[in-house]
Amino acid sequence: MVLTLKLKKNYKAFFLIGYAFLLLTHFILKDYLFPLSIVFYASPLPLLILSGLLLLGLYFRRKTYRIALLIVVCLLSLHWLGNYYLSSKPLANKGNSKILFWNLAKREQLSISSITNQVNVYQPEILAFVEAPHTTLKNLDALKTALSNYNFITLKGAMLVAAKGDITLLDFNLKEDAYKVNLLDISTKTSHIKLMITDLTANVFVNKKAPLEFVVNYAQNNDVDLIVGDFNAPYESTFFKPYESNFTSFHHFSNGFTATWPLGIPLLELDHIWLSKRHEPIKLTKHYHNASDHAMLISDFRLRN
Repeated sequence: MVLTLKLKKNYKAFFLIGYAFLLLTHFILKDYLFPLSIVFYASPLPLLILSGLLLLGLYFRRKTYRIALLIVVCLLSLHWLGNYYLSSKPLANKGNSKILFWNLAKREQLSISSITNQVNVYQPEILAFVEAPHTTLKNLDALKTALSNYNFITLKGAMLVAAKGDITLLDFNLKEDAYKVNLLDISTKTSHIKLMITDLTANVFVNKKAPLEFVVNYAQNNDVDLIVGDFNAPYESTFFKPYESNFTSFHHFSNGFTATWPLGIPLLELDHIWLSKRHEPIKLTKHYHNASDHAMLISDFRLRN
């Protein structure tokens, strides 16, 4: 009874301590340690801001705490907007290459209109899709008819690729509950690209270190030009640091909020495009469609010999 009364009396303090722990995890501990990384993945900045506002309501009558929490919430908001809401200045499209990437989220069938509308607008040379099992591709023939100038190839790991040119499958790697990776060579009239498509496990109880390390090491060993995929790990993950040696993320070239999941809510940046530093990133455009809870990404880049 005494313990229960103490808990009821000090619940605000426990909430405050818990909030401090979430901030420590998000900005310092991150996903270095497993299973503490589960807390990191479950506490993106928007949720930390919302939690701070709730705590601000609880402590509103206590001036010191009110001011301190207000400062924290303001700093978090500025950090979020400054680093995750970006506006890239449009550059000339002449000579740019484009790729469209989309996680189809295992929907009942392909959204032909969503895909063709964006293809007609942006004219990407390459289309890449993950979470595209046979049940989703039952109307693939309709997409092939609508995009008759593209060659299509279905891949292991529930992936689909189309290109305005020749597609050669070089390799496929699978580790259950870890990663699915396809390596392709794509030749178009204007470019020659070695493309890597990845789909990493969404299971938060699996340590992301090994899958993310495999992807970057495999990309470097195979001299990959472009890595696209659903990494199911936020951009802030410490395991993306090795990528920065040889690849550039399109995170800093995005328009609007960089988060790609869930539908219309800027919560987590799970879908990524990384470009070899031999080439020049131009911009990343993002579109949401009801056909998937992941955003569709179209990246512009300039290839260098």
